Amino acid sequence: MDNITSNLTATGGHEDATINSFYYIRLVCYVIIFIVGVIGNILVCLVVCRERKMKNVTNYFIFNLAVSDLSVLLICIPFDFGEIVTGTFPYGAFMCRLIYPLQTMAATASVGTLVAISLNRFMAVVYPLRPQLRTRDAKKVIGVIWVFALALVSPYIAVLELADSSCIETFEAKGLKAGAYTISIFLLQYVLPLSVIGLSYIRIGRDLRRDRCSYSNDALQRDQEREAHKVMKLLTVVVIVFASLMLPNHIVFLWWDFGNGSENQHAPGIIAICQICVYANSASNPLIYNAVNEQFREGFKNYFRSWIECVLKIKGSKARDHVKIVNRRKGAKTLGSCTMCRGSEASLNGTLCPPRDLQVNNNDLADITQCTDITHCTSTDSKVITLEQERLEEYEEFLTTV
Repeated sequence: MDNITSNLTATGGHEDATINSFYYIRLVCYVIIFIVGVIGNILVCLVVCRERKMKNVTNYFIFNLAVSDLSVLLICIPFDFGEIVTGTFPYGAFMCRLIYPLQTMAATASVGTLVAISLNRFMAVVYPLRPQLRTRDAKKVIGVIWVFALALVSPYIAVLELADSSCIETFEAKGLKAGAYTISIFLLQYVLPLSVIGLSYIRIGRDLRRDRCSYSNDALQRDQEREAHKVMKLLTVVVIVFASLMLPNHIVFLWWDFGNGSENQHAPGIIAICQICVYANSASNPLIYNAVNEQFREGFKNYFRSWIECVLKIKGSKARDHVKIVNRRKGAKTLGSCTMCRGSEASLNGTLCPPRDLQVNNNDLADITQCTDITHCTSTDSKVITLEQERLEEYEEFLTTV
């Protein structure tokens, strides 16, 4: 990739302007993908870990999928970003053997997780009476997936070396063939897993259609069928997006090793676009969960509400400090907390509650109602009215400050 990046700056004239435009577009895409992907995948992890109803085998696998996507976004994108900006590989020999293999490893873990999900759904739908996978079994499967992914990238780690500020592959020097490894990756990371997933989902879809006709009068089984369709809809979209965004990357490297890709002047730009697709895949899954699955969507909303509530609490605390300063200057009482909001001026839906000490005292109200004409009020009544007016002014000031 470093040689490709350096080739992008070795042209001039109109091509130079085009390359500069693509350069900035690429960086903007990286920033957007990074922000959306990191926030989304962190939300997925939080929803699965902290929501009791989300702790099942399928969601454990989805959690692992989010972890693999996070590893790509948090490690690969920032280092790749710096490499693009500098035009070199400034991170040293250790990172040279870590960054690129990690991307391949995370992609392998992702597709392995999708295979595990498809086989788990296959057993649940096609063979519901057989023993099903439990959560502790799912953790063991996740461990096996990562061990397999590490084994698959081990040859890649061995051939990467830092030379002249570039991270290069040395397959031939190690007695290996780059083309053979590329084909192995394509088969084990794309063709075989997606074939297993496709066959599993075809059989699941056939059984669900058959079951729809066989027990349509049973309310419980209709609910189970409806839930199975929701899960299958979510997983099908995830697999289709994965297959669509990862395929260009595999094709371009096959073209590079077995065709004339290394001699094509547009190859660097094509590889850059494929890289963006790979990163976009890591950011797409949370968006799919939010669009397709109601439970994830509700979990995301709850976390966003809690974040908004925290912001309102911070703003409310600043407002209280401001009002306390004003009260000290006037010699008035300090503002209390809102009992309706359990000690906070901001409720869950963002509505503000009046402070306790700003509410009118019942005895004061009695005195005010007895005083029908302000000219006939006693001095005590006048003081009560003045006090209540001051409190109302302080409350209005509190509202405008927040």
